[in-house]
Amino acid sequence: MRGLVVRLALAACASAAALPVGAAAEPPAQGHIVYDVHYGSSGFKVGEARHEWKLDKGRYALSLALQAKGLAGLFGLEYEQRSSGTVDAKGMRPELFEVDQRGRKPERAEFDWTAGKVSIRRGGEERRNGEIRAGDQDLLSLWHQARKVVESGKPARFAVITNKSIKQAVVEPRGEERLELAGEQLDTVRLHAFAEKDDLDIDIWLSRRHSLLPVRIRITDDKGGVLDQRAARIEAGVPAARNPN
Repeated sequence: MRGLVVRLALAACASAAALPVGAAAEPPAQGHIVYDVHYGSSGFKVGEARHEWKLDKGRYALSLALQAKGLAGLFGLEYEQRSSGTVDAKGMRPELFEVDQRGRKPERAEFDWTAGKVSIRRGGEERRNGEIRAGDQDLLSLWHQARKVVESGKPARFAVITNKSIKQAVVEPRGEERLELAGEQLDTVRLHAFAEKDDLDIDIWLSRRHSLLPVRIRITDDKGGVLDQRAARIEAGVPAARNPN
């Protein structure tokens, strides 16, 4: 389970289904979603995760706090992720991605867009660095940047930076699905994200009713382990004003 949390990446898949193209309503300026967290092929509930977001004056702040119970917590399935940066009509531009995991040193990715570089650190030590380009995301900002793929109706290619590595990824729309989440039937758009050279994958479902907020996230590792986060409660604020830039 530890490998699932700290080595999240994305895996190969087939062509995307066609989707209607067009901008969705602006996301709420702030709010939170509480997810039931299920793990393993049988989908046992192992805890809860709380995702919060805030959009204000061209900046964003995201967080995800996963609390596990029983052995799941002891084996490392308990962590907090944070992403912050700027946001405009093209989406999110991360500046800092942080991961605090139980029993491990803090990890972070620092984005230097002027230099076109990202530095991945553990504690105070740099472990890896690499080039970044416009549109690249971190593992948490990906959840919200996925709405731009829905709006375009076309697959997108960009790097996804985790607390361990830089993954060259593809995000593809997979069609419409109706899910029972948060006590209601939700019309969602499913997207699949995968790294071109890794055996891990992420599926993201965005709710049409909730301005394409991420209401389900399923992560599968290279050994077939599944971490499935399904919205149990959704609390959203007022819509964010569009940044004209």
